[in-house]
Amino acid sequence: MSADRDHITPLATAAADRPTSDEEDPNTTSTRRPSSRRRRCLICCGSCTALVAVIVIVLVIIVLTVYKVKEPVITMNSISIKNLKFKTGSSLTSPVSLNMTVVADASVKNPNAASFRFGKSTTDVYYRERVMGVGYGPPGTAGAHKTFPIKVTVDVIANQLLADPLDLIGDLAAGKLDLTTSTKVGGRATVFLIIKRHADVMMNCSFTVAVSNMSILDQSCNQRVRL
Repeated sequence: MSADRDHITPLATAAADRPTSDEEDPNTTSTRRPSSRRRRCLICCGSCTALVAVIVIVLVIIVLTVYKVKEPVITMNSISIKNLKFKTGSSLTSPVSLNMTVVADASVKNPNAASFRFGKSTTDVYYRERVMGVGYGPPGTAGAHKTFPIKVTVDVIANQLLADPLDLIGDLAAGKLDLTTSTKVGGRATVFLIIKRHADVMMNCSFTVAVSNMSILDQSCNQRVRL
């Protein structure tokens, strides 16, 4: 009976030896802390990844919609003839001489939200599919939704006109000349300093010149853009 009493633990002592909620097992605490820290890291990384994905998607949508490179539009505002002079010659090799200056006033409209940088423009003038002369316009930059003017002056090469003197004499006698101009200008749009898009804008115009007063009787133009 005395031996059994020696093995009985007092209630107060047993309660004191049992760990309370404030005094958790060190092994359990050390196991829970890394798990909680890992969970917070995963949540943080997931949030950052989702934010980056949203930003990328928004940028792609903006580039494909607002900053999508559109075709520039070239317009021939006017064509004028200056210093038209011709006279008949006495020799068979030079039955007629003609000099004139063709002034082409064109413009290129940039419909893009980014600026468009243009290089030097080239304008060829044709008479009966023969090149009469070539003129060059200066380079420049058209801002977003702005228009870039192009004014080119072409001095006619008389020797090229005299390749078919009989046709020229007949047209002068009829009082009109049928001419054609071909204008080409190349440019590049840059979006966010990363995306670059090149475009070549070409316009062909056919018009009739009245010999008596150098006015334009008829004019028709069409453009072509190559991106």
